[in-house]
Amino acid sequence: MNFVPLHIGLILEIGVVVLAMVLFRFSRVLGGLLDLIHRPPLEVWLKLSGWIMILGFAVPHYIAVAVLYPNVANPVMLQLLWITRSISFFALFIAAVLAFIPSLLYYRWTNQ
Repeated sequence: MNFVPLHIGLILEIGVVVLAMVLFRFSRVLGGLLDLIHRPPLEVWLKLSGWIMILGFAVPHYIAVAVLYPNVANPVMLQLLWITRSISFFALFIAAVLAFIPSLLYYRWTNQ
């Protein structure tokens, strides 16, 4: 009998959601630091990045792993699987860029 208590794809989604929660906390800390050095508030970018990670990566990737991947023998499901994975990883890339820019600007502003 092949019993899998926790699918490896679900572990990835849990990790991404935890990372998004860390980004939400980091946005609060960065907002306070930017207020101290009198710079524009860029912490909204981090919150947006966290929501993109949850809604744009974790949800579609879970659908791909839980619904589409078990039915991969169907050619339509295989095509939907690749489309869903492409969308989810593109969303993760956009989230990474949105998280990187405020951090880079904060680093530049504090090291001048």
